[in-house]
Amino acid sequence: MNDQSTRKSVSKDGATEVAASQASFPQPEGHHLASLNIAMAIADLEDPVMADFVNALDAVNGIADRSPGFVWRLKDDSGRGDAARASPHMRDPRLTATLAVWETATDLEFFAWNTVHRRFMKNRHRWFVSPDKPYLVMWWIPAGTVPDIDDAFDRLARLQDHGPSAQGFGWSNLEGQRIWETSGPPPG
Repeated sequence: MNDQSTRKSVSKDGATEVAASQASFPQPEGHHLASLNIAMAIADLEDPVMADFVNALDAVNGIADRSPGFVWRLKDDSGRGDAARASPHMRDPRLTATLAVWETATDLEFFAWNTVHRRFMKNRHRWFVSPDKPYLVMWWIPAGTVPDIDDAFDRLARLQDHGPSAQGFGWSNLEGQRIWETSGPPPG
């Protein structure tokens, strides 16, 4: 972590603490943004309660694949994200994961908050257990490389256990105003 991107504060007991949650991790030259987004479904994916989500996956992934700045996402030969199932982190069949690479955070943000994906974020509670810890981790990778699913889960675990760092951070650790902070909740 860059010392200049980290704010320090003094706690009640006088110890110096790093306010990592306020750290900023700007995009290094020649790098793209990798992201892992996970969610635990409220039921098996074959359950009728999950049908609206499952039936829209191909369309939403297709929009992502054609979006400006999209670079890559982990998928199997059929185009689905089921390739992540090979990871030992994916033992629970209700766990869903999207591992992707975008040219910039702005590109990912535009897809997430200005396409049909936004409606799915708004309705996340209909299909997924409410998370009690971070479910999205991002990090910078050299352009032309792709992330490893197991490394991505390790980065998410570090973020959940130790907070943001250059190895894994969230939206609030990116420079600039984020769309979701200024445009209010997703449309209905």
